[in-house]
Amino acid sequence: MEFTRNRIDSVLVLWDIDHTLIETRGVGRASFAAAFEEVTGRPLERMPHITGRTEPDIYAATATLHGLEKPPPFPLFAEALAAAYIERQEQLHEQGRATAGAEHALAHLDSLPGIRQSVLSGNTREVSRIKLETFGLHKYLDLETGAYGDDDGHRPSLVPIAQARAARRNGGLFNRHNTVLIGDSLGDIETAHQGGARVIAVAAGGTPTAELTTADVVLVDLTDAPEIARAIRALTGA
Repeated sequence: MEFTRNRIDSVLVLWDIDHTLIETRGVGRASFAAAFEEVTGRPLERMPHITGRTEPDIYAATATLHGLEKPPPFPLFAEALAAAYIERQEQLHEQGRATAGAEHALAHLDSLPGIRQSVLSGNTREVSRIKLETFGLHKYLDLETGAYGDDDGHRPSLVPIAQARAARRNGGLFNRHNTVLIGDSLGDIETAHQGGARVIAVAAGGTPTAELTTADVVLVDLTDAPEIARAIRALTGA
């Protein structure tokens, strides 16, 4: 995949990772627990609601739940978390999975002119890379254009960060009219609305279709790649 050529009237597609493209099936929590205990010295006893949140936000909320008023700085936790995922990468490959249709959808969009794919994730940049590489999905995505939890703890702020990176790497301007976020949760919808993007919600992540109706488009899953492409074209006029 070539990222240096300029494209006219490009569309920026930003994919959420967890429950949209992949499922860690317990490996994510185990990695978080190992990293949390390593940096705080406290075993993980409970976690806050995490869907749609960034890793810095989750780490701070978890520290509060454990009575830690001044937890170690987030960069220390982020480093430990990446190491925990690397240690469990084989387990992630065996126990986790790419969601139904994910790779085919990515490959199909990658074959279309004018569509540029990256990610918008509450995960850190390094953990995002590890997860996507584990399932071979990284090859369809320009991860340098993406925006991550360690860029900004406020998830809607990640949309303009990704748009600015795409503009620098691709030329042109990316805004609400030619940016589409694809995610699985109400948090993804809110991120798109507040951050400045159109949004396609995918119900495969566990949130019922009926609860995702504030998205511009709602799909059952990712198994119909041409349908996803048509939705993106309809939303952006491309």
